[in-house]
Amino acid sequence: MGTASDQAKLLRIYLENHLAGATAGSQRASRLADAEADSPHAAVLAGFAAEVAADLDALTSVMQELDVEPNRLKTGIASVAEKLGTLKPNGRLVDRSPLSTVVEVEAMQMAVSGKRSLWETLRTVMSSSTVDFDGLIAGADRQLAALAAVHADRVPPTFGSAIARTVPPRSPSNDVPASDISSSSDSGETGQP
Repeated sequence: MGTASDQAKLLRIYLENHLAGATAGSQRASRLADAEADSPHAAVLAGFAAEVAADLDALTSVMQELDVEPNRLKTGIASVAEKLGTLKPNGRLVDRSPLSTVVEVEAMQMAVSGKRSLWETLRTVMSSSTVDFDGLIAGADRQLAALAAVHADRVPPTFGSAIARTVPPRSPSNDVPASDISSSSDSGETGQP
């Protein structure tokens, strides 16, 4: 599996990478909360941003406990990349598009899922730590639930009837029941008419 030195090096790289991502994620969460300050989700997103910042502090504390220095280059690159990510095309030149919120919430959902995995990993390798990894995991679960609720509220008004207008209805003749597919594959038939 590797020497203790190799394992320590891998853990250092792992933590540096997560710190870079967490730094960018904290900036994105704050920017999202600011952009949505006048929306019905303002309080949820402001609370989310505050929790993400606290999680960044928790990760920094873990790194200090393990005597791992942050990699300023990785963190700086992640921070610049996050800022460049705000320049993505969103269908509007001047004002904020509703698409921006949907995409940013989805990005935050992925980031929180990764952070949850980080806390699970650290709980496993730092069993004697005083850090409350179970509490951090539960916090990530709450954050995912809050983001899912915001996402569910934002998707219909963002895309609404566009799908009804652009996606042709399915033809009943193209629908093949799953039972027909499995029985035809067992008999060597293709299920094609």
